[in-house]
Amino acid sequence: MKKWHFSAFCILAIAGLLVACNASKPASGERKVVTVWYGNTGDEALVYEEAIAAYNTSQTKYEARGLSVNDQQKIIVAIASNEPPDVIKGSNSAVIAFQANRLLENLQPYAERDKLDLGIYSNQALAANTIDGGLFALPVDGYVIQMFYNKDILAAAGYSEPPKTVEEMYEMAVKATKLDASGNIDVLGYPLFPLASARQELIYGFGGRWWAADNKTLTPQSAGAIESLTYNQRYRNLYGITKVQSFIGTANTNRYTEQDMFFAGKQLFRLDGAWLPTMMKNFNSTVNWGLTLVPGTKAHPELRGSSRYETDSASIPITATNKDGGWDFIKWLSGYEGAKIICAGTGVLPALKALYNDPAILAMPGFPEFIEALSQEKGIQYAQIGDLNKYISLLNEYLDYVYAGQMTPEAALAALADQAKSLQ
Repeated sequence: MKKWHFSAFCILAIAGLLVACNASKPASGERKVVTVWYGNTGDEALVYEEAIAAYNTSQTKYEARGLSVNDQQKIIVAIASNEPPDVIKGSNSAVIAFQANRLLENLQPYAERDKLDLGIYSNQALAANTIDGGLFALPVDGYVIQMFYNKDILAAAGYSEPPKTVEEMYEMAVKATKLDASGNIDVLGYPLFPLASARQELIYGFGGRWWAADNKTLTPQSAGAIESLTYNQRYRNLYGITKVQSFIGTANTNRYTEQDMFFAGKQLFRLDGAWLPTMMKNFNSTVNWGLTLVPGTKAHPELRGSSRYETDSASIPITATNKDGGWDFIKWLSGYEGAKIICAGTGVLPALKALYNDPAILAMPGFPEFIEALSQEKGIQYAQIGDLNKYISLLNEYLDYVYAGQMTPEAALAALADQAKSLQ
């Protein structure tokens, strides 16, 4: 009996080795393997595997094989070592970072060869992946940030409609802010959290920009940025800098959890993405929420709806061994069938214009309003500079000085401008 167990164990071990060996062999028949690295994990990784399986079913020339890899340094080393995947799926900011080191294939010649109509994507989606005139990735999806609001808090403050201007927003925020018996903030009126949105959308709504439209020239002292930070600091001074910071600190700790301040009815306004309604539903939030465009100013109502714009993008490393296969997969993934699987499965917005009117996409909570924002093409792109991360780090540092009341907006941004002179 023991001998039989030993033999069975050996057989199983050998079988396991054979399976492992087969996993590294080329695809069966005439199919060529296309290796795909995506940065998603958990449930989102399963969606990408679903898309990969659908691609493999859709044709017989290539077999895509996916792997979750979200370490950018590992990707850079793989490309530099001539051991990259055939496709990298990541953010368009990663595309910019990779191409700053000349690590990606220009996809424009492939598109021209196959007569791919790039007009199927939104202009801002293409712009997000175009660097120095070259197209270095195709957009799989896109996202913008807009403004959620608590209808009940707004009504209690005496308003029936959300603000269209930042001036109206500030007025409503002050009236809606509530303090507890100890004078601590119980309901935050002004959208100071999430901090990334305060740094971006709350600046953009005032007409502020951290870089010019060429995405190269840094503009740390724009008038709109100074005005936005003046309102920001005014609100903090009104209710106490320490108390505002305490609320934001707790909000940051509980972000996207069951205790999220907006989910719990403790925020009037929230600048956030299209994924928020699904999260609220998953956490059984009963907040009566609405959704509107980011406000503009009275003087410039055309700023309404301004937001950062980002994409998830698929690119081909410059040292990939199966570039034609990678291109075939990228075309499919960013096309109607592939992009729909990704958008519906991960709760992100489309970059493909044909999906703007897809019933399944429009049925997702909040998506009609977000697609309205997408259609306006008011997205602010990332700066295409090599030192972008350094600039953002400096920017956050000087914003913290403003938030803490240690510097005026004018002084902080002047110091930032001086520090940014050496960035490239």
